[in-house]
Amino acid sequence: MPIIYMNGGNLRMISVFTYLDYREYLRDVFVEQKELRRTFSHRAFARMAGFSSSNYVLLVMQDKRNLSSEGIQKVARGLKLKKREAEFFENLVRFNQAKSDAEKNFYYGRIAANRKYAESRPLEKEQYEYYSRWYVPAIRELVLLDDFREDPKWIAERISPAITPREAKEALDLLLEMNLITRGENGRIMQTHRHISGGDEVASLAMKNFQREMIELAAKSIERTPHKKREIGSLTFAISRERLAEAKKLMRDFRSKLAGFIAEGEKPEAIYQFNMQLFNLSKIEKEG
Repeated sequence: MPIIYMNGGNLRMISVFTYLDYREYLRDVFVEQKELRRTFSHRAFARMAGFSSSNYVLLVMQDKRNLSSEGIQKVARGLKLKKREAEFFENLVRFNQAKSDAEKNFYYGRIAANRKYAESRPLEKEQYEYYSRWYVPAIRELVLLDDFREDPKWIAERISPAITPREAKEALDLLLEMNLITRGENGRIMQTHRHISGGDEVASLAMKNFQREMIELAAKSIERTPHKKREIGSLTFAISRERLAEAKKLMRDFRSKLAGFIAEGEKPEAIYQFNMQLFNLSKIEKEG
């Protein structure tokens, strides 16, 4: 990680383009500066950014305060960020402080469009692109069919609901780039054993996008798919917190068992999506 140093009032620092969390970025800026100047303090940091409150930047770094539009500009000026750096920093703040997934998706799109960010965090962008388009995982499974053809038009015609050949081509390219599929010695496309891992903020956002789309597709399948080729049921019940935890475990265990059962099968003929949905229909009292 590059060092930060102050010389005659000019501040150079670690690259903002390598971060997704602006609070982490500010913490790292502070730590690096502190190592170079023992007298550097949170008060000095706040003063450098032009805040009247001596601990405001500290509270922001601790996630106890948010940055306003004016605060974003103050920090950018205090750190002497160039125009593109300041724009990227603002998108980071907007992304981290977004109150809805729609906002997060909008600002992540701006963040991911930055070439330096994409180069420094390629896996995050891949995760987002993989899960944010429902048909990408579907095409990965389509590869397992005996009659699979590496032809975007053929693929597009076999995905339901229909997609375009261009979307099919982009999905194939992404899967190859991510090494989720590969070309065997005979030239035929095949799956690899690599899996996408989740857990960070981008993967979580992308997974929400994926789950939202799959729930919508499930609703449409009631009209689109004959009853004999789908299974959609529902159960409404009252339950205690303790039993709810056990019920969720039962669902996870079943999902794992079903995945193993499917993996043991041979010669697949069609691609299916299995959703498990459990959500409240009454208000939930706060614990404690």
